[in-house]
Amino acid sequence: MDAEVNEWALYITRAVDLKHYDKKFKRIYFGNEFCQRLIPGPDELAHVLDFLSKNSLDLTFVTPFVTNEGLRILEPLFSKIAREKPGSEVVFNDWGILRVINEKWGDLVPVMGRLLNKMKRGPRLINLLDVQPEAAVKYFQSCSIDTQHYRRFLTSHRVRRVELDNLLQGIAPNLVDSEISISLYIPYAYVTVTRLCLAISCETHGKEDIVGIFPCKKECQKYTFHLVNPVMPVPLIRKGNTIFFKNDKIPEDLGKKNIDRIIFEPEVPL
Repeated sequence: MDAEVNEWALYITRAVDLKHYDKKFKRIYFGNEFCQRLIPGPDELAHVLDFLSKNSLDLTFVTPFVTNEGLRILEPLFSKIAREKPGSEVVFNDWGILRVINEKWGDLVPVMGRLLNKMKRGPRLINLLDVQPEAAVKYFQSCSIDTQHYRRFLTSHRVRRVELDNLLQGIAPNLVDSEISISLYIPYAYVTVTRLCLAISCETHGKEDIVGIFPCKKECQKYTFHLVNPVMPVPLIRKGNTIFFKNDKIPEDLGKKNIDRIIFEPEVPL
């Protein structure tokens, strides 16, 4: 972690992971991007807010895609953050959350999460780069924010920051003269996510390989699966309802890419 950037942030999904904090970090990312069943409770949020206050740290509260039930869970948390730490960021991975934030909590700052950036995530892409024309490589390194109309939509809804993954094929966002800044997640990048949890019932004999709707016992908090296949250039990491891979190589020329914040994930973020 020696890259020169404006800001280093520590991303934790549980308050207990504050143990990873050191003074290099000026901001704490807290919450969960991938499952509304893992949205932190008010007591855990209070603990994190107290830690931030004692250490003069900024907060970015991370939220997943949600149902109406998930939104009902989030709303009192938004109110608490707006009341106790106005100016905090909220990472939204659901357009409905952006709308609610802008309608009800103008003191909170919306940030577009990485689930919405339409990056080309498959690790197998790096096996194809050598045989692709330059234009195709640039396409695989691009994402939705390269489109001017998309950026205009974001800025018209108070969004001035977006979150990107550190893809194996490299990233080359085209944000020349843009108002939008970029945060980059290191080292875990997500590949795909589903509402059907892949860890549910993995402890139940006979249901280990069955994917379906079962009662959630938060098995994802106990088990992480590492998947290896000859066609994959890197191992995949399956945790809960999400697939990740690890890439700890920080890109060069961060400033030219409008990347001014690196978000360090000490654990698989689920």
